[in-house]
Formats: sequence, structure tokens, C-alpha cells
Amino acid sequence: MYAFMGKILLVNLTEKTYQTIDKDDHFYRQYMGGSLLAAQLFTEHFEVTEDAGPFSSKNPLIFATGPLAGGSVCGVTRVNVLTISPETTGIYLSQAGGEFGPEMKRAGFDAVVVIGKASSPVYLKITTLNQKTFCDFLPADHLWGKDRVEANEILKKDLPEKYSMASIGPAGEKLVAQANIMFELDHYAGRGGLGAVMGAKNLKAICLKGDQKIAFKDPKKMMAINKVGAKRFKESDPNSFGKVLRKNGTFGLLALNQDAGNLPTKNFKHAQVDSEEYEKEISHSHIREKYVGKSVPCRACYLACKKQYKQDSPWSDYTVCAEYESIALLAPNIGLETDFAEGLRACEICNRLGIDTMSAGDIVSWLMDCFENQVLTEEKTGFSIKFGDGQKACELVEDIALRKGPLGDLLASGIEKSLLKLGEATRPYLRFSKGIGFPAHMPRRKPGIGFGYLHGPNPADHMKLEHDWIVSEKEILKGLGLNISSTLDTLDKNKVEIARATQCYYSMVDVLSSCMFVFGPGNIYTFTEITEMVNAATGFDLTFKELLALGERSIQIQRKIYCDLGGQDEEYLPYLKEKIPAGAGEGYHITEKDFKETRAHYYSLWGWDEKGVPKV
Repeated sequence: MYAFMGKILLVNLTEKTYQTIDKDDHFYRQYMGGSLLAAQLFTEHFEVTEDAGPFSSKNPLIFATGPLAGGSVCGVTRVNVLTISPETTGIYLSQAGGEFGPEMKRAGFDAVVVIGKASSPVYLKITTLNQKTFCDFLPADHLWGKDRVEANEILKKDLPEKYSMASIGPAGEKLVAQANIMFELDHYAGRGGLGAVMGAKNLKAICLKGDQKIAFKDPKKMMAINKVGAKRFKESDPNSFGKVLRKNGTFGLLALNQDAGNLPTKNFKHAQVDSEEYEKEISHSHIREKYVGKSVPCRACYLACKKQYKQDSPWSDYTVCAEYESIALLAPNIGLETDFAEGLRACEICNRLGIDTMSAGDIVSWLMDCFENQVLTEEKTGFSIKFGDGQKACELVEDIALRKGPLGDLLASGIEKSLLKLGEATRPYLRFSKGIGFPAHMPRRKPGIGFGYLHGPNPADHMKLEHDWIVSEKEILKGLGLNISSTLDTLDKNKVEIARATQCYYSMVDVLSSCMFVFGPGNIYTFTEITEMVNAATGFDLTFKELLALGERSIQIQRKIYCDLGGQDEEYLPYLKEKIPAGAGEGYHITEKDFKETRAHYYSLWGWDEKGVPKV
């Protein structure tokens, strides 16, 4: 068997046992890897019951990688994590880069499934040497309560050699709804609260190491295609999306989204910051001088978007340079327009304590908006916060992560519980979908993305379909089997047909467990090159259409699980009808009529019933 290890590791924390499950070539032709493999394994190891929930010992936590992992190809190191979410209803799928995915394969496994609950805090040490696997259940009492940097440093001393690590911070231990999972110190499966599932299982970390060789059918062809991509990237426009990431990391997207009128400002009221000083602060030359330090790329990646801060900066001891989504939602969206220091500190608090920066920023901006509009008062909450108060924002983020005080504890329990306590008058100021905070892309500026935010099984996820710019890219759309177009400001039937097609494509990339910055449509590789690379790795003879079908199957399986667990799509949000007041997106909005008509069409395209439930 090529590209696959042919084995799944099943770990039972309750019994402190583990077993290897063999899978054959036919299985991988059906389920390949990544998100589709994770979804199928979830169905195999979970039974829907009345007490099914994120913190149930019966909830499987699944880590799955893809067929190209370990192949020294740019953009193929990602790992998919799937489980029942504490932050929303139903399952949630999150991804991260780093070396955990390839190391899982070197340990001999295409996926790791964790079930049960340890009686006291543990970490797993999974080691495969000379074809023999050992899974040690080691006490983690000395790690419990430590932030992730501290915990990782202790683990490095505890372990005899270098292991790849997935870990949680205090937020995960305290079952905070927004808790995430960290891989090493630079990468995060941030969305859906999946870190709290690890916490509920008393699982502080998973440490992996192996010496297994990964066999590919035609590695020379894989590397030849990789070299073509590298050459194409090197010769691309210096101002292209990929080159911006290469030079500035995703921090550089602040300027691009400011210019495009797609930068959430003050709880998504505005789409850009009206300030020349701010534009100077986020210019690419200035952020390279002040913020962005050396690259810390995933292995074999020539795009190298992951950055550290400059060594001589006040942030040089922070874990990693803030991503666009993080700093956008914890700076301009909370009213920090020209001084990023507190926003960067808030990002670091999230990274160390273990909560999602996006939902954290959206919670802070929600409360700020509620206080500004006087639907919340200090008398009611024992707390108050205004736009631009970065110090209070940092305090609030820490309170949530550590469940400190009544308000921090309440917000850590999730949005729906917070609404019950804070009152329905606060709901209009929420920029959330089914409990998950919006990413830093304006749903009114990008109506296709805005439509996608409101649909499961991954609500409020900007990485599950292509952004609206694609509607005018005829050649790319033709490659996806479409001969239609739409316009940027429109939400119409064509727009959701395009959205659905790109959902299948994005899902296919998740099945491959690959990076969208590299494998995204029009980014580096062509559709033909991606297909040839997969076939060179696996020895299969798949067409691009068949690869897309794997992506579609992954969505359908996830959707069924989502609905079986009570997941429902978000209803139309009245906020969407408010026109963007100024800038490149001035006047953009989504009407309720357009939303309802396109939703009905969207469901019909998928073959779902009028409530969005799969019919089979």
C-alpha cells in the first residue's frame, strides 16, 4: 500500500488500553484521509444516544492526516481534528499545520482515535520503533494548570527525544467553550472548542514519535510537480497574495483587507479604519520593520507564512506572530486602531492559556457594543468595557480562559448560556453563528462567505469555501465544472452554486489534509497537477472529478452527523441588512429575501430537505 500506513490507533483512556485497527486499500480509496477519514472514523466509533455530548466519555476525538503527509512536498503537513463541539451544536472540524500530521504517519498511523476519560490527568506518549508501537499513559498532574509554553518545556525535559505534541492550556482543562488545541508552539486547531474535549477527557497532551518509512508510488513525480510549483511561486507577482504571505505572514493581510473594505472594525460596524495613521501602521514596509521577524515554516514549505516577531521587539518572547484573523479581531474590531500593543498581548494570552482568538475577539467586541448601546450596565455585570480599552480587553480574555469571576465564568460557558443571563437585548450585537464567532471577513462585503458562515456543520468558518473574488474567474470556475458567474455584491442563485462547488473543492483539500494557501484554487498548483500528485503518491488512477467527489462525500457525511446530533443552520441575522456605511464595500448588504431564496436553492443543490437535513 502506498501513501497510507494502513493502520488506525484507537486509544481508550478509561481502560488505559490501545489497539491497532488495520484498514485496506479499498477503505482508503473510499475515505482517503483528513476530514473524510475523520468523519468516517467518527461514525465507526460513536453511537448517538440521549446523553451524547462534547464532554461525554463516549465522544471520540479524532486526529487524521492525509496521503501526501511526510512527502517533502509544500503544503501537505496539516492535521484534521474532529469531535462533538462544546462551542456549538453537533460536530466541528478544525485543522492545524506543523509536524504532528507527518509524525503520526512516521509513528505508523493515518489517524488516532481517542475515546473514554482518564480518571486523573494524563498525557499520551506514543512511540513506534522497529515496527513496535508503545502507548504510555503518563501522569500529567505536574502539567495541569500550566500554560502551554510552560507545559511544552516540561514535556521536552520529560521525554528522552523530540516528539511532536498536541496540547491544551488551562482553558481546555477548565472546559472553556472556546478552548483550542496547540501543536508545538506555533500552530492551532482553534475553532469549535475542541481543546475542552481534551480537557474533559483529562488529557493534557499527545506526544508522537516514530521511525516508520512512508512509501509513495512515484516520489520522483511528486517532487517534480513540487519543483514546478516552487518555480511558479518564485516567478509570481511580488504583490500577489502568496508573496504577501511569504514576506509578511498573514499579518500582511491587514493592509489588503483595509484597502478592500473587508476589515471588521468596532464589532463589524465598519469595514475599514478611517485613519491615515492606521494605514501607515499596517503598511507592509512598516510591519516588516516593527513586527514581522523570521519565518518558521512548516516542513518543505516555500510559501512560509508562519512568522515570529522581530527579535528586538517588545513581543520577541511571544509564542508566534499574530495571524490576520487574530489581530484584526483583537485590535480594530475592538477599537484599537493605531496602537496594537494590547491587541498583541491579548493574542498572546489566548495562545498561552489556550482559547480561540477569533471567538475571544468577537466576545470582547460584542460586550463593548452592548455597553456602548446601554443594553448592558456595570450594575448588571459588575464590569464595564468600552471600545478602545485594550487593557480591559486583556483582562476579560484572561478571565474567560481561567473562568475568573462571574462574567468570565459565564462567557466561558458559551454564547447561548451567556445570552440567557445577559438578556435578549444583547443578541442584535452578536456577530456569531450558532455560538461560533465570525472570522475577520465582513459577511456583508463578501455575501457568499457571509452565507457560508450561517451553515453547518462548520458555522462561521471562512476556510470552507472560496471567497467571493472567484465569481469572475471564468477559467477556475470552468475547471470546477461551472459556466456561470455572479458579482461581488450579490447573493443570488449563481453565487451559492459557485459557493457549493468551491465547498466541495475546499473539502477535497481538507481530505488531502493540505494547506489552502498552497492548494487553493488559483494559488500555486493547477487542478491537473494536484490530481497527478495524489495519484503519484497513492498509485490510484483518480480523475479531478473523482477527487471533488471525495470532498462532496466528506461534506455529506459530516452534515448527516451534524443533523443527527441536533445541529441546525443559523437563521437570517438582521445585522446583515444594514448597509456598509463607507469604503470599498459601501452599500453592501444581504436582504432577507435574497437569503431565503438562495438558501432554498442551496439545499436543493445538495439534495437536502427544506430544513437542510440529508434525505439519506
